[in-house]
Amino acid sequence: MLKRNLTTWIAISLTASLLIQPMTATAGAKEDIAKQLQQLRKQEQQTAAQQKAAEKKASTLNQQKQQKVVSLNELEADIKTQGNKLTKLETQITETSLKLQETGDKLEEAEKRVANRDTLFKSRLRMMYKKGSVSYLDVLLSATSFSDFIDRFDSIKALVAQDKKILAENKRDRNEIAAMKKDVEAKLTEVKGLYADAEDLKASLQDKEKRVKAVIASLSQEQAEQEDISEDAEASLIALAKQKQTLYTQQKEILAKEAAEKRRKEAEEKRRREAEAAKAAVGNKGGGTSTAASEHHGKFLWPVPASNTISSTFGYRIDPIAGVRKLHKGTDIAAPRGSKILAADDGTVLIASWVNGYGNCIVIDHGGGYWTWYGHIMEGGIYVSEGENVKRGQVIAGVGNTGDSTGNHLHFEVRINEVPVDSLPYIQ
Repeated sequence: MLKRNLTTWIAISLTASLLIQPMTATAGAKEDIAKQLQQLRKQEQQTAAQQKAAEKKASTLNQQKQQKVVSLNELEADIKTQGNKLTKLETQITETSLKLQETGDKLEEAEKRVANRDTLFKSRLRMMYKKGSVSYLDVLLSATSFSDFIDRFDSIKALVAQDKKILAENKRDRNEIAAMKKDVEAKLTEVKGLYADAEDLKASLQDKEKRVKAVIASLSQEQAEQEDISEDAEASLIALAKQKQTLYTQQKEILAKEAAEKRRKEAEEKRRREAEAAKAAVGNKGGGTSTAASEHHGKFLWPVPASNTISSTFGYRIDPIAGVRKLHKGTDIAAPRGSKILAADDGTVLIASWVNGYGNCIVIDHGGGYWTWYGHIMEGGIYVSEGENVKRGQVIAGVGNTGDSTGNHLHFEVRINEVPVDSLPYIQ
């Protein structure tokens, strides 16, 4: 909305410029110029108010941007933390899978041992069944000798011991198999839970990634809008200043012609009186002289006598407010608040008001296409008025910190035909 308003003002200004036509030195022409200047001042006041509102909005947007940057950093830290957790989970899943495999191998071995024992035990049972049921006592009493009795006793003892061992080992292995199965089932449940957690973390990371991208896109869009607003505001300001420059030039020409006409009439009146006195013919005296706007030859006065400290020069740099690379159009001269700012040369004040980015600002037309800009003037620190003719070295303002500024200083610009140039070569 603000961008459209500024563009509208530019259109209004350009339309108004078409109404400015060369005028003769008449009272009507002077009145027309005065009316047009009054109209332009009104437009400038409205534009200044819009620019101030834009700067306030820019400040709010900058705060929001900083908050989003903090939020973005927090999101990135959270994503990093979640990524570390996901890595740990994947490690746990791998370790659990290996344990499951090892447990499965042990379970398979235990089941084989039980199966082998069962085969052995069943084999003996089948043999006993085929030969009939014989008691251990019958076997011992059937011995033919004492040594045969001992041998039979040892054999029976070994057989009983083997049966007991088979039964005990089977019982132990069966218990172990039951415990292993329970452990495997628990580990399977744990792995499934770990996988579910991993999937949830993955989904959370993807959602956070989308939010980060949305934040970056929003910041980029707001940054682009800010640059557009700044460019439109400056274009509107320059359009109004050009029209005022034309009107002030015409006004000066009319005043110069009126002054010349006055001198001519005074000279004629003087000649008439002298002729009436019949003293002598008086040679031509007087005669109009025209006063054109002086052309500046590019040597300006240093504007802040209290300081020679240059804190930033003309050229591309990282803007301390916007944080992006852009052209710094002037020379920054650091000085205490309230330090005197001098007019760099004779000229006419085109602007003496708030300008977007510059804060309180003065623009002086020196003729020949030369303008000088004085930005970040302190509150209440503009000492001249629009349309006022100033002299070289005249105190016009006080150093301040208004607009897009990080400390007390004067932002001094030289523009030739509206194009900013490095001011240092033009300063004496």
